[in-house]
Order: sequence, then structure tokens, then C-alpha cells
Amino acid sequence: MEKSVDIKLTTTIRQPDMEEQVMKLQSLGTLTEKNNRQYLQYREQQDELEIRTIVKFNEEEAVIMRSGGLQMRLPFLLHKEQTGNLTNAQGSFMLTTTAHELSVSGTHFKVRYDLTFGADYAGEYEMEIQFMEATK
Repeated sequence: MEKSVDIKLTTTIRQPDMEEQVMKLQSLGTLTEKNNRQYLQYREQQDELEIRTIVKFNEEEAVIMRSGGLQMRLPFLLHKEQTGNLTNAQGSFMLTTTAHELSVSGTHFKVRYDLTFGADYAGEYEMEIQFMEATK
């Protein structure tokens, strides 16, 4: 079953020797549940690029998949290193995540993780999504 949802996304980035960055996005999306997993889909605009995002999650694991202006796959498993990838105009890159927090409730998803871009530590990222059934 698919339902329309209002999405509030907050991303916090903590990089070495840099001030913390907080980005917020509000979007309309869809929530689908199948095989004990939830699929949250939404679109966002970054400069001239439209990016389609799917967040697939349950209590134990999650994957963020982005397509459109860039291709990205970021997998998460609590306290375990996972390998993903990013392809954009500059090329294709390996990404490594280590999730320190992964929480799911009825209308809330949160993941906090370390991100490595190739061989370089890119910082600690926190992605929090609140989703409520859309009011028509």
C-alpha cells in the first residue's frame, strides 16, 4: 500500500576542522511498505539537478538510493562497515559507511554514520526524516 506523505528531512554534517552544517528539506513523497521494509520516495532539487531519492529501511538496516542528477547507493548496518558508491560528473567513487545509530519509529527515521569517500574520512553525518500522512 502506497500513501502520500509530507517529508521533513534534516541533514547534519560534522567534518574535521569545519563548522557544523545543517541542511533542511521539505518535500512531498510516498511511503510504501512491503516485505517488512518501508520505502520512502521523494524528489529534491540541487542547483539544476533533480534528484530522486528512495530510502529503504527497517529496524536493522537501511539503504539510501539516489538517481537523476547523480547516482548514489549508501547502505547502513548498525556498527558494521558497509560499501556504497557515488557516480557524478567527476566520475565514480567508493563510499564507506559505519552507522553508529539507526532508529525507526512509525513516522521517523534516523541514521548517524561516519562516511569515508575513497580513502578519505569525510566526517560524521546525521540524517533525520520525519514523515506524516499528507493532508489533501
